[in-house]
Amino acid sequence: MIDLTLRSALLTNFSDLQPGDNIVVGVSGGADSVALLRAAVHIGKELSLNVGAVIINHQLQDDSAEVAQKASALCEQLGASPVAVIPVEVATGKGSGGIEAAARDARRSALESYAANNDVKAVLLGHTQDDQAETVILGLARGSGARSLSGMQTIDGLYRRPFLWVQREVVRNSVSDLEIYSDPHNDDLHFARVRVRNEVLPVLERELGKSIIASLARTADMLHDDADALDAFANDALTDEVDELQYLDRAVRTRVLRILALQAGALANDLTREHVLAIDQLVTNWHGQGPLNLPGQVDVTRAHGKLLFTKSVKE
Repeated sequence: MIDLTLRSALLTNFSDLQPGDNIVVGVSGGADSVALLRAAVHIGKELSLNVGAVIINHQLQDDSAEVAQKASALCEQLGASPVAVIPVEVATGKGSGGIEAAARDARRSALESYAANNDVKAVLLGHTQDDQAETVILGLARGSGARSLSGMQTIDGLYRRPFLWVQREVVRNSVSDLEIYSDPHNDDLHFARVRVRNEVLPVLERELGKSIIASLARTADMLHDDADALDAFANDALTDEVDELQYLDRAVRTRVLRILALQAGALANDLTREHVLAIDQLVTNWHGQGPLNLPGQVDVTRAHGKLLFTKSVKE
């Protein structure tokens, strides 16, 4: 018997799936993903869904292969079938974006490849309401906009997070009877998310109340709706004509400018708010300034009443 809160979350998340559909849970061996797998197997039997598991071995620790095999055995014990262990190479060094981002990219690539090759309709991830709150705080620390602050979604294409509105404590209590792997990275204060989880959020809860986690998650949900609406307006208003751009609301205009830069080949991860505001000056404060250089070897100039985005080509 599974917790009623978890049961309700899964039934809501699975409402569009059909009997016979293949779904998999991304399992790390930690409590959240194991709890998700246990509950998904239970509900999968009710709905005639095929529930498998995928364990990604990032090969970042000496015992990572052993940990992956133990997670695989636990998945089989809980009734998942099939269970796959996939080793990945995590990029390091310049251009990797840091170990967290590189590991996420490698993990997602492996999951998406597995899903494509095995007719998988959905990949389930064990993020909780607490994870969402941490994501919002990290976005605030970076000075990110509405899209970043909107955090994660319960359904995001192939990926699903059924427990995104469930407290971590509730999720973990559901597997208190199991032997759960504890990733040492989850206690490593070199990682910003770990510092937020272990140091920042406890202070906010003490000073502002336990409801702060739910409030941050609710804020993310509202900002997602706002970001979707503004992005839709921007796509409808897409133009490089200065006369048309200058009459757009700033929130829409800056989104249009970012889209134009990305379409020209600017690098999304390196294109900052400062870059976009500099482009905006070509529209709203034009006094003959020269071309701007954007990440990805993209230049933007104003000429003949238009913004011209050009991609430089290396010899």
